[in-house]
Amino acid sequence: MPSMIPARFIEPDLSLAELAEPNEKLGCPVFSGGRAIQAGESLLGRNRIFDEIWQRWNETPLACEDQCSARYYFDLVQTLRDFNGEFDHVVEVGCYMGGATSILAGCMDRFDFTLDIVDLSASYLRYAYERARRMYPEAAGRIRLFHGDLPAYVRHVMLTEAPRRTVVHHDGAHHFEIVVKDLAALSFAREQLHAIIAQDTHLRGTAKYMNFVDMALYAVFGTDLSYAPIGSVYDEYDPVTQPNMYQGNYFTPGAAEGFVLPMNCNEFRYPHPLLSIDEFLPAPHEDASPLDQAA
Repeated sequence: MPSMIPARFIEPDLSLAELAEPNEKLGCPVFSGGRAIQAGESLLGRNRIFDEIWQRWNETPLACEDQCSARYYFDLVQTLRDFNGEFDHVVEVGCYMGGATSILAGCMDRFDFTLDIVDLSASYLRYAYERARRMYPEAAGRIRLFHGDLPAYVRHVMLTEAPRRTVVHHDGAHHFEIVVKDLAALSFAREQLHAIIAQDTHLRGTAKYMNFVDMALYAVFGTDLSYAPIGSVYDEYDPVTQPNMYQGNYFTPGAAEGFVLPMNCNEFRYPHPLLSIDEFLPAPHEDASPLDQAA
């Protein structure tokens, strides 16, 4: 039976430009409505690029939600600055309403890279694109939207297009098994990887969701994983370390929000070299070309 997981590039929805709120049409769920801009002001004056992005946030009011901390976004800018000249492409895995997308778009001209966004939701992809387009119209032409998961992107894009020096930003599904499959799939394009940045390494919740991004990293790269921590760290007295009302999620006290893995300091311990990428994704959908440009 063919898989129903999509695997194709899709076009942005240009009609969203006519709407004050893109979500009037897309209907993406907004949970807390929290915005990083509310805390970002405390970080101003330390990095000129972040300051400019924060200003664009102010100039582009949207009723959306950011699911990373302001500190994480600040550190993401710092990380890309540190890697400047060593990469020319970024793959963002999981975009939701474009919080990290807007940060990446604000860095594209500065550090001269292209951006592919990978997500299983066409609505999230189009919202993230439209948010980035409104903030950075000059960068929009170098952003592509891949409707599918990361293993499908590796198979149909990284293994077929000309190799690029790639940074992967992973903030997609947080279920242990899915993150392991995502990271394992990247092993088949290891020569292209400059770094992997993983968010929500501090996230936990109920057993149903198995939020263990950090443990998935250790499973794939070994317990001697070499990484730099980024983002916020919370103490045991912070309310976010208690289960929330949405999925019972909470943040582990004392744990970093994200990991940056330079690939010259790490190696894949999983999967076995004799395994195929086919082990990590179903067969492609029978009636969808992987590079179909149709909406």
